[in-house]
Amino acid sequence: MNISGLSFNALPPIDLPFRFFISAPIFIIACAFLILFSGESLWLSRWQPSMLALTHGFTLGFLTMVMMGALLQLLPVIGGIGIVKPRFIATYSHTLYFSGVIALMLSFIFTYSWLTIVAMVLLSLGLSLYIAAITWVLIKKVSQGDSIIGFRLAIIAFISLIVLGLLLLANRVGISLPVMLLNKHVTDIHALMGLVGWAGILIVAVSFQVLPMFHVAPNLPKPVRQYLAPTIFALLVLFIFSAEFALPLILIIHALFAGALFYVINKRKRKVPDTSIKYWQLAASTLLLLNVLYFLPDSLYLKTQTLLPFALPEKSMLLTAIFIYFYLLSVIQGMLLKILPFLSYTHLQQRCLVDFSAMKFIPHMHEFMNKHGLALYYLHLVSGLALVAVLFEPKLYVVFSLCLLVEFAWLLALMVRCMRIYFLVNTKINLSNSG
Repeated sequence: MNISGLSFNALPPIDLPFRFFISAPIFIIACAFLILFSGESLWLSRWQPSMLALTHGFTLGFLTMVMMGALLQLLPVIGGIGIVKPRFIATYSHTLYFSGVIALMLSFIFTYSWLTIVAMVLLSLGLSLYIAAITWVLIKKVSQGDSIIGFRLAIIAFISLIVLGLLLLANRVGISLPVMLLNKHVTDIHALMGLVGWAGILIVAVSFQVLPMFHVAPNLPKPVRQYLAPTIFALLVLFIFSAEFALPLILIIHALFAGALFYVINKRKRKVPDTSIKYWQLAASTLLLLNVLYFLPDSLYLKTQTLLPFALPEKSMLLTAIFIYFYLLSVIQGMLLKILPFLSYTHLQQRCLVDFSAMKFIPHMHEFMNKHGLALYYLHLVSGLALVAVLFEPKLYVVFSLCLLVEFAWLLALMVRCMRIYFLVNTKINLSNSG
């Protein structure tokens, strides 16, 4: 493991990111039950109320929840500066945000105006508190490192995502704002800012650190580190102004990123079996597949086409589902398998600085979580294939629901086990220090 240039002096208490991580799988488990009880009608359109609840359960409930927790740890490690009053910020932003996502999902399903307003208030308060703390760090950290620049762009996209989301929610409850015309293009901007801007750019920025750090891989090529995140962000800005060429260029840029990922993974020095690497390879392959699917003739996506013995699902739904499940979720799960054991080991190791003899209580890093991750990876593949199958044949929704339930219940169990080991060892160290 290569940890040169990283700082561990400003780490927040480990229970703070833990609460974000442990909350995330709960939303996907809830989504599994939503799929089970919604039936075939869920898959008719991306505008179905239950589909909107499902999408936000995945993106806000799981992806954003994990990324918020990860940033609490990544900024101090990469930038050397932690947020001010981390316990206050993490506790209140997590509580408000967790409640806000629940209210938002329920507001899509039951369409009560008061639920939408509650969701707007909770999400606004929780996210503004969190973003203000993170932004303060990113402004104070004057370093122009590639990852820090990527973090800044991702946060800008996150703020844009939130503002557009609040405008769309306000429109749902009859609050007419003359700021902009709320139409399909605005919802597309909202989706792209979330998936490609916030989640996508953050993953790009994190990859610059985690691949060399955890896998003893070379740095990604300098042009990739310097220009990839700014180029993606610039294309998103162009898309806002209805530049039609921006979307295909975003996909092509991601294909180049996939090539860079394959290159550094192949060049890594520590070529031992690693589940996290499998996730990165799956994610990179997905980016290449998305380019193929996007540039297929649109006629293949029409129900009346005759070129294939079957019709492809609706194009935007197919591409979005594959991007979220096989790219974003794959990277997030792969990084959780590394981040949780690493944080647990690092925090426990720092506890032993006053008594080195207590190091004997700390298990090997792989004991925390990694050795159980391969089953999760295969469950993820099965669930992903079930998702693709249900897009072709909505009658298979029960299969996808059960696959999701098993996969994320297993992920939750792995996370609970990791945290249990941490607190048990921490107790042993406390007793050793007190004795």
